[in-house]
Amino acid sequence: MKEVLWPGAFPELVTERLVLRQVSSKDSHGIFRCFSNMETMRFMGTPLDSPKLVKGIVDEYSNGFQNGCSLIWTLEKKKTGEFAGTAGFERFSFMDHTAELGFTLLHEEQGKGLMTEAVKAISEYGFNKLVVNRIQACILPGNTPAVKLVERIGFTLEGRLRESVVFQNSFHDQLIYAMLAEDWNA
Repeated sequence: MKEVLWPGAFPELVTERLVLRQVSSKDSHGIFRCFSNMETMRFMGTPLDSPKLVKGIVDEYSNGFQNGCSLIWTLEKKKTGEFAGTAGFERFSFMDHTAELGFTLLHEEQGKGLMTEAVKAISEYGFNKLVVNRIQACILPGNTPAVKLVERIGFTLEGRLRESVVFQNSFHDQLIYAMLAEDWNA
């Protein structure tokens, strides 16, 4: 079994329309727009109500990379340099060679294929550079755009975790989608 290879420096990924780079304080306005939008946050949690809370998110993403437990990219539109969203591995296990995918896109950028492009690049990086064996996504039932996204890329529905997450003060199920390295590289 190959060893998981955590990068020494934050990796930058480039796709046809995006530059995926490390989240920084210059993303604060975009992060606030994204994480304060009721529609965007409908399946993710309570929307931010103050721009002051964004510093905590930026710090969390930075510390997660430094500590080897998460790897979150800013999605920047290549042509304009504008913030479009965030995506990456929210949780990472060296022991199990697994990563959990998470993604958030500005409401006005949804439906353009940007997140599909980003998640493909992130999955490619995870399987072929980090050498993870499994990437999974936990999605609330009803989040049809997220389900369609992971299915389009080739993730398989493995099951449902009943009442496994507290969301908006009540227990909710999660759908578990996953892909293995052997499937990605087939």
